Amino acid sequence: MAIAASGAVSFSDLRTEFSGAGAISFGDLYRGGTLIKGNAANNTATNLAASVPASGTINFTNFRGAARGWRKTYSSGAENQSASAIFGTDYGIDYPKEIVINSGVTLGATSTSDEALEISTGGVGSITITNNGTIIGKGGASNAVGGDAFEAFVACTFVNNGFVYGGGGGGGNGGNGGGGSYTSSSVSTKGPNNRYHWTITPSVAEWNNVSLGGCGGSSTTCQSGKYRRVGSGVYGSVYVEERSYAIRRTINSTTNTSGGSGGSGGRGAGYNQTVQSGSNGSNGGTNAGKGGTGGSGGGFGASGSNGSNGNNGNRTNGSGGGSGKAAGKHIRGLSFVTFTNNGTVAGGTA
Repeated sequence: MAIAASGAVSFSDLRTEFSGAGAISFGDLYRGGTLIKGNAANNTATNLAASVPASGTINFTNFRGAARGWRKTYSSGAENQSASAIFGTDYGIDYPKEIVINSGVTLGATSTSDEALEISTGGVGSITITNNGTIIGKGGASNAVGGDAFEAFVACTFVNNGFVYGGGGGGGNGGNGGGGSYTSSSVSTKGPNNRYHWTITPSVAEWNNVSLGGCGGSSTTCQSGKYRRVGSGVYGSVYVEERSYAIRRTINSTTNTSGGSGGSGGRGAGYNQTVQSGSNGSNGGTNAGKGGTGGSGGGFGASGSNGSNGNNGNRTNGSGGGSGKAAGKHIRGLSFVTFTNNGTVAGGTA
């Protein structure tokens, strides 16, 4: 607790704030000494005892409003913040640390693998976060989980007077359409050269015992010439006609077609992101099914919607739509956090 900003200041006040017990003198209380720490070069926080001189003349008035600790105050928006980066090498020193987000200020995450604010490993001493603004995770992309707003890896106290939102989950992808097929017919005609069929009239029986030169006695087929001949048999005249032939064949074939692709799921709500609807699936080939529509993304702290099933084709059924993805957490690492919520949160804890 800071020393009063006005009125009398006593050594008892100084002992309570800066040392805890035992006799102290002004020489023990220079900033940068054992009791009142100075800032490391990479510590971006404000020293709460900045009014205390590091050397030279020192008196009670230098301690009015002073406190033991460092405070980082956000008066404008920032992204992907971590306590270790805020306090630099002083993060590992046993000294009080505070992070304050002012009203109307937003800390946001630009990736689902990052948090808007992380209380990193390696922190020593008391760490207190007071949120009067908004802390938001990244919304999940199509078919992807949302990002977390806040994560702690060491003990800390978190007082929320504003908003802490996990990113919404992405919508599931639509299912692919079922496969189709169709049948087509084609005609093939073949007529080999120099092949002939001989037609015998009036009947095959009459051909028996007929002798036609060059063709054989009882054969009903002759391929040796290209002429018409007439022979005689016991039943009267027999006519032999030379005639070419052709083969005509109808071929049926089946062609398979692919189903349409499922639509992409929509994006979830998050830092600088609004909820996005899923896209429509594409049409399939002939007699194939259309792909299903992707599910919509979820709002802050909410899971995305499931994608629609793909339509069936006449050959196979469409596949099921993908599940909507989970939202990010408003707090991850809850076991490290003493949490007081006076504001609004969305998304679970882990």
